[in-house]
Amino acid sequence: MRWISLGLLAALAASAQNIGAQDFIERAPKQHSSKRKLIRRLTLVAACAGSLAFDTLTTRRAVGAGAVEGNALLAGAQGNPAWGRVIGIKAGFCGAAALLEETQTFKMRRSPNSDWSWTAVNAGTASIYTWTGFHNLSVAASLDSHK
Repeated sequence: MRWISLGLLAALAASAQNIGAQDFIERAPKQHSSKRKLIRRLTLVAACAGSLAFDTLTTRRAVGAGAVEGNALLAGAQGNPAWGRVIGIKAGFCGAAALLEETQTFKMRRSPNSDWSWTAVNAGTASIYTWTGFHNLSVAASLDSHK
């Protein structure tokens, strides 16, 4: 976890050095559609909600029914979720995604398809966490039926 955090901080520091106030003035979008921006932001909210809320709550329900966390990065020594690590990593990824999308770190602002590219990434992330949440619910239901 420490190395992931340090890596994210290093990446943010490196990108912050390359972005100055003049860059924001020069790279200001002239025909940046607010509709595309709104859809991108809504899909980011859906991805973060799927991760932080739905997946986390359904994991809690499955573990309460007797399941074990399958992701070794998010599990403690006994297989129980390390909730601080779970929330921290998920919140960190949501924050990093929001920062990358809003500051256009990868210099994609000039591309008219940049919002649609981020929207596709966000929609994919939201669908993966939604599937994981429903999988957790099915595991919890099967474990409850065996009790």
